[in-house]
Amino acid sequence: MSNKPNVLFLADTTHHTAAVQDHIQAITSGDRVHWHVINPLVCKTVDKLDLSLFDAIGIHYSIKPYNHYYLSAGLKRKISEYSGVKFLFLQDEYQRVNQVQDYLYALKFNLLFTLVNQSIIAKAYPDPRLCGLKKVTVLTGYVQENMKQWSSPDIAQRPIDVSYRGRRCDYWLGSLAYEKQFIAEQFVRKAADKHLKLDISLEESDRVYGDAWLTLLKNSKAVLGTESGASIWDFDRSIEKQTNAYLRRHKNADFPEVYEQVLKPYDGKILYNAVSPRVFEAAATKTPMILFPGEYSGVCKPDIHYIKLEKDFSNMEEVCEKLKDYQFLQQLADRTYATLIESNEYSQHQFANIVMSEVLELIKTERYENSSVVDTCIKANIAKNNILNLSRRSITELRFIIVNGFQILFDGKYSLSTKLMNLFKGFKRYASYLSPRLKRKHFTQK
Repeated sequence: MSNKPNVLFLADTTHHTAAVQDHIQAITSGDRVHWHVINPLVCKTVDKLDLSLFDAIGIHYSIKPYNHYYLSAGLKRKISEYSGVKFLFLQDEYQRVNQVQDYLYALKFNLLFTLVNQSIIAKAYPDPRLCGLKKVTVLTGYVQENMKQWSSPDIAQRPIDVSYRGRRCDYWLGSLAYEKQFIAEQFVRKAADKHLKLDISLEESDRVYGDAWLTLLKNSKAVLGTESGASIWDFDRSIEKQTNAYLRRHKNADFPEVYEQVLKPYDGKILYNAVSPRVFEAAATKTPMILFPGEYSGVCKPDIHYIKLEKDFSNMEEVCEKLKDYQFLQQLADRTYATLIESNEYSQHQFANIVMSEVLELIKTERYENSSVVDTCIKANIAKNNILNLSRRSITELRFIIVNGFQILFDGKYSLSTKLMNLFKGFKRYASYLSPRLKRKHFTQK
């Protein structure tokens, strides 16, 4: 027997975004349990596993709860029947809220790690069936140990004045999500005569990840940013559907028009705002941040950790003057690094301890199966069901391609040429996501 509980953790370990991989790594860095991490996108036979081997089951936010592409109906049923501790991490919680509440109830989760502020948690998850579900607020990301070893050039040596990578979010996510687009477009426009070297883009083709993203930060004297999240909480997709219906009738409508005609009654009713993992990445590379004012989960404060850019750009001249003061920028970067990175207040160790304390509090058993026995059972299950797994994966991927292809082709918001372009981009993106899954092993043990 073992002195540590065994935890089955389902997560997309092939995800292309470093922030997701870092989040998974941070959770499983806790050493008070034995972690058995399985990627259900690679291993489609988890439902054949004896779940009684585990003292708890956790599901990461990279596994979408309402989509059979991630978890089959059979696996959901088996998790529902499992009598041990069940916990879940959620992000992007503003969409399909009723579906998620149904899922939380059906699978009988005990513990939810959420980004929702505790002051509005009852409004965000009002379903009375979830009254026994403990909801713990955490951050979107934390500081990895290796971030303290990142080297960064002095501000004066960096060739780019201001950089940014963002995307155009769906309008139905509200004004907060729209800020990601607005800050980029307006900054470029307002800085046209400021003689600044900018590297700012909203294009999908210009997005960078991993080392390329860190290189961009290290080459930048400052980086733009906004709060993560959405200002609309869509329980039943009705707001999304209203927005899409309006856009089908008014294909050239911009966000201000859609806001006035559709979104205004809903925007800000439940504000889902949080600090982005990019804030920690910027701090770790000692890159000063130019941010719209916001709460940022209490992590950073204006004029102390970032340069505040008013949302109406009324202080643009002041911001540009600060960009010319390299000594000011260096002091800001050093101060932010000391507070966010060096202090260990937001370290992955702190995060892992929060997770472990909450999970262990719910585990009642005192005798645990040896972790090597559990590993052997997992490997045997994978080997025994190899052909079945291949078959299930093929069917799942084919269904995914067909369903999403039809959704793009029959989306009335776009012209035929735009649909074909979206189809091409979507397939290209899908192929890049699928590739690592074909190479990655089914599970890891920690």
